[in-house]
Amino acid sequence: MHERLNHPASSSAADPERAPSPDIPLLSAQSGIYYAHQLAPRSTVLNTADLVEIDGPLDADLFTAALRRAVAEAETLAVRVSERDGVPVQRVVPAEPVVHRLESTEAEAEAWMRQDLARPVDLAADGALMTQALFRIGEERHLWYQRVHHIAVDAYALSLIGQRVAELYRALAAGEPLPEGRFAPLSELTGQEATYLAGEEYTADRAFWTARMAGASVSVPRRSPAPGDAPQGGPLHLVADLPAA
Repeated sequence: MHERLNHPASSSAADPERAPSPDIPLLSAQSGIYYAHQLAPRSTVLNTADLVEIDGPLDADLFTAALRRAVAEAETLAVRVSERDGVPVQRVVPAEPVVHRLESTEAEAEAWMRQDLARPVDLAADGALMTQALFRIGEERHLWYQRVHHIAVDAYALSLIGQRVAELYRALAAGEPLPEGRFAPLSELTGQEATYLAGEEYTADRAFWTARMAGASVSVPRRSPAPGDAPQGGPLHLVADLPAA
């Protein structure tokens, strides 16, 4: 996910009726995650999640509207990843975001979230990449849960989504015009990376790190994620030892 700090993005990004995008190449970081997913497609270790506790008065309808708009603005949350002639590609497939609204106890909400986190993800399937849910667990207490596969977001991206939802909710609650979004189209980000990889800066960076890491060795435990690995079992760690030089 890429946020423009100095100028807004097109409002068309929030239109769920627009046509799917053409094939877009994966970013370098996405490619690594894609191949890791292919090694263990039933594993859930690449699911990322965020839980926000909301204490105090909340207009759940306005919050849901703000959340749906924020999700619709972020193209990376609407991608479907597949292969064309053996090459992984992604397409942005806009759709009305689904937000689960549930009333439950805190324990029931936790059980629901754990079940969702333990569900394997088909990267090419509609709606599989993400879950959004708002739980009402008390008179003035809510839990906002979001789960997104790591091929689409990292922790920083989740924080950007949270900031955008808060920004939109404040405007809706105050009856003010909605502030312009700043999430850039996914094709803009992949285009920037393609330009970098084809340019002199990448050549210089590669030469620097090749020289800097010459002779370095990495040792890791010989263990791969098993198909049944789930978050409740704890994260898998690979430990690397590099010489001080």
